[in-house]
Amino acid sequence: MLPEFVKRELREIEKRLLPETTQTQLFQQLRHLGLGDFGLILLSMPNPDYPQISRLLPRMASEEIQRNWTGSCGIELLTQTTEFVRAVADNYCRLTGESLEGKEILDFGCGYGRIARLMYFFTNPENIYGVDPWDESISICRADGFAEDHFLVSEYLPTGLPTGEKCFDLIYAFSVFTHLSEKSTTLSLRTLLGHVKPGGILVITIRPVEYWNHDQHAASQNKVNEQIELHRSNGFSFLPHNRPPIDGDITYGDTSMDLSWLENAVPEAEILGMDRSLRDSFQRYIFLRRRGS
Repeated sequence: MLPEFVKRELREIEKRLLPETTQTQLFQQLRHLGLGDFGLILLSMPNPDYPQISRLLPRMASEEIQRNWTGSCGIELLTQTTEFVRAVADNYCRLTGESLEGKEILDFGCGYGRIARLMYFFTNPENIYGVDPWDESISICRADGFAEDHFLVSEYLPTGLPTGEKCFDLIYAFSVFTHLSEKSTTLSLRTLLGHVKPGGILVITIRPVEYWNHDQHAASQNKVNEQIELHRSNGFSFLPHNRPPIDGDITYGDTSMDLSWLENAVPEAEILGMDRSLRDSFQRYIFLRRRGS
C-alpha cells in the first residue's frame, strides 16, 4: 500500500526516533510528505515494519468498523476523505486569508475519527477535538489512541458542547446534517455557530433533492415521491429511521435541504460558499460563518 519512496522516508524517521519523541514531533516530520501520503501512513497503522512510529500514531479502525460507519473502507474511503479535507483547507484559506496551520479544529460527529486523523496534517493534537453523540464512536477513538479529554460524547439534541465554552477556528460536520431531523438540524447549527471564533468557519454537508431517487430506505417504503415533494414544498425533507425519540423527536434518518431553507431557518448563518467532490454527488460542502462575526 505504501510506495517505496515513502517506505524509505519512514525507515529514516524510524531510525531517528528517541524514547522521548512526542506525537507532535513525529507529525512535524511526516507533514513534508504531503497530505495523501500522510493519510496512507495513518491508514497503515499499526505497521510492524515501523514499531516506534506505530507506538506514537493512532491505530486505524478495522475495515469492519470503517464499513459499518461509512459504507466503505481502505483506499477508496481515504480518497474520499482526502478530497473533503483538501476542499476544507483550500476554502478556509480562500475565505479567511489564512491557512489551517496551528488552528483549533472541532470534528462534530467524529465517528471513529477518520477525518480527524487527516487534520493532524495541519495542526497539532492539542488543537483537535472530536464529539459524537454515540458513545461507541468515542470509545473507539479513545481505544485507538485519541486523547480522552479531546474526544467526548455530545448530546443528540445539543444545546451546548462537551468542550465547554471553547471556540474553534474551524468546525466541520461531514455527513451529519444529511441525517438529522429539522429540529435537530436547527438546534445543532445554532449551537455550533456559537462555538465558532470570530472570522472562523463552519463546514457542513447537505444533500440535494435528487438524492431521494437513490435512497433505498425511501424506496423500500414507497416514499421517494413523497420525500421529493416535501423537499420541493418546504426546502427540507426528512425520513426518520426506526429509532427511539429524544424529547419527542426522532433525530436520525435521511435528510435533504435547500440553501434557501437554511437561510430562513437559521438566519444567523451566513453562507459563504460551496464545493463538492466529483466522486460523491450527494454531499455538497457548505461553508458558513456566524453573521456579523
